[in-house]
Amino acid sequence: MFSLKKRYVVVIGILGGLGIANQDFLKTSWVRLQGMMAHASQAMPSNRDLQQPFLAEGSATDSYRSHPPQANLYHPDSRSSANTSFGAGSTFQLPSTSGTTKFSSASEVSSTRMVSATNRNEASRAPADLLKIRIATFNLNAFGESKLQKSAVVESIAMLIRKFDVVALQHIQSRQLNILPEFIDKVNISDRRYEYCIGPRVGPEGNQQQFAFIFDSDRIETDRQMLYTVEDPQQMLTFEPLVGWFRAKTVRASEAFTFSLVNIRIDPLNEARERQALPDLLRSVRQDGRLEDDIILAGDFGCSEKELGALRGSGVVFALEGTPTTVTGEAMLDNIIVPARATDEFTGRVGVVDFLRQNNLSIDQAFQISTHMPVWAEFTATEGGLSVE
Repeated sequence: MFSLKKRYVVVIGILGGLGIANQDFLKTSWVRLQGMMAHASQAMPSNRDLQQPFLAEGSATDSYRSHPPQANLYHPDSRSSANTSFGAGSTFQLPSTSGTTKFSSASEVSSTRMVSATNRNEASRAPADLLKIRIATFNLNAFGESKLQKSAVVESIAMLIRKFDVVALQHIQSRQLNILPEFIDKVNISDRRYEYCIGPRVGPEGNQQQFAFIFDSDRIETDRQMLYTVEDPQQMLTFEPLVGWFRAKTVRASEAFTFSLVNIRIDPLNEARERQALPDLLRSVRQDGRLEDDIILAGDFGCSEKELGALRGSGVVFALEGTPTTVTGEAMLDNIIVPARATDEFTGRVGVVDFLRQNNLSIDQAFQISTHMPVWAEFTATEGGLSVE
């Protein structure tokens, strides 16, 4: 009897030891699994983690590479030599548009693949891509200190900028003078290197804004002495446009496409009057002494091309026709406009970047970036649209 009990004790002891060992094994495995999950979660943040920066104010990350700001981008003293004015009573007529090429509209809004590269790695680019440049316009919707502090918002805007070679920016509204240099630091965390030109504050007291151009310095060059703000003594426009001159760099300088880019924002409170002044603005830039025939108007016109009848009579081509450019898809406000006879370099390829759907954002998150979507148009890098052997 005693021996039988002893056997039971031994068996129970063995079973108990196996149970403890099994618990230790399970615990060790669970700890290991938790560690693997934690490591994976750090490598691949959840959708909630990705969206969280949009939902609250936060400090920009400190991992950005610093570049010194450009000096003397705007010289108030040099405006007198280049500035021009236009009057409401003057007229302007372009050459006859008979026989002009019919350009396609925004049929490639979502089908065109964007390429991001620079001359540092030209061997990896398709040769045809080097012969094209993309010009865009983007209303940043009161871009200032608040937006700059939201790292996810800034990165989203930077990613949009990197899709293009030249971008006309409207509605920069900041008390700080270094708002754009700080933003460019963020944009340049990539394989591309962008520079900028910014104009003075324009507009009425309490609502002053700035226009700017951002461009890929490996693919586009500018003459900063030719940057000027249009003088408007009759105050036909609330925000005086900014004009810059650019040239493609991916082909020989003697064959490169050169153009004047006019950065515009129509004031919603005075839109009817300001639209009527656009033909005179176009004439004014054409006669600014630079002898540049390729004049491109880009910006927020506050309406569709159907409401720009005054400009249509000047013989221009609207890059977009009947395409919404707001995040909600309810209105067309932004466009790129070129003279039909003067700009043979326009390829007809255009688009609107719907960053809300591409990034799976909510309306509130998208609004923190902008209520406007970027609009772009493609041009040849060669003057006259000629191919280079």
